[in-house]
Amino acid sequence: MRSAGLHVEPRFCDQVRCLVLRDRRAKDLDEALLPDDRVTFNDFLVSVIAVLLTPRIGDRSEIEDLAAFSDEVAAAHRSERRPVNEFVIEELVRHIYGLPPLFRTFPAPPTAVSAAGAAIVRYLNNTDTSIAADIDHILDTAEDLHRHRTRH
Repeated sequence: MRSAGLHVEPRFCDQVRCLVLRDRRAKDLDEALLPDDRVTFNDFLVSVIAVLLTPRIGDRSEIEDLAAFSDEVAAAHRSERRPVNEFVIEELVRHIYGLPPLFRTFPAPPTAVSAAGAAIVRYLNNTDTSIAADIDHILDTAEDLHRHRTRH
């Protein structure tokens, strides 16, 4: 889940901002991603999720805690009739916490990673009202983290 560069494209930040602010453009921006762009976007999305998860999960990295969180996200989305693969959610969370991947032979398709990442962002946004109010700071922090993560 590494991207080639240090720069975060403004449209990626805009897509996350739209997702958090429940702007209908989020879907259009997602659908406009070309395959290579989606992989790069997903890598930035990992940085965004890492920033959002820290207040929620903290430094805990027990597999059971991460699996329980993944199940919470998936259950919330199922109840909203937005099915999402809980294993891909867990894969993203495990990646953030440096745990071994679930999918060793065949990685999750990039569209499934985007959907799982969006589900995590929506879930955290629905359960923490401060995220929307602080989205610009969150995106700045995620960009800094992304530059640090992708520095070679």
